[in-house]
Amino acid sequence: MVYRRATGCDGKFWMDTYPEIDTIPNKVEQMQKAGYIPVATFILPENCWIEHFYTPRVTAEEDFLKKHAGNQVDKDFIANQRHEKQLYLKYKAFYGYVFDIGKKI
Repeated sequence: MVYRRATGCDGKFWMDTYPEIDTIPNKVEQMQKAGYIPVATFILPENCWIEHFYTPRVTAEEDFLKKHAGNQVDKDFIANQRHEKQLYLKYKAFYGYVFDIGKKI
């Protein structure tokens, strides 16, 4: 998880949820310090988030809540997942998942 732009999004939520979130240059630097030469870096496209992650989760979340009816911990978990989706929809210009490919030195 990386910031595309470090301002304008709910940074506290992301730091609490994904403390390793950082900028692309800082993540590449971490890879280099770990002994890898960066070969490629790409941001996961928006349609992957929407079509292949968030949309299929709607049914899975409903099934999960039915299976665990009355369990407040599970309800809170799904509420947090839904909150994350809303943050993505609102702030997707500011952060995303990045895949890094590196070659061991």
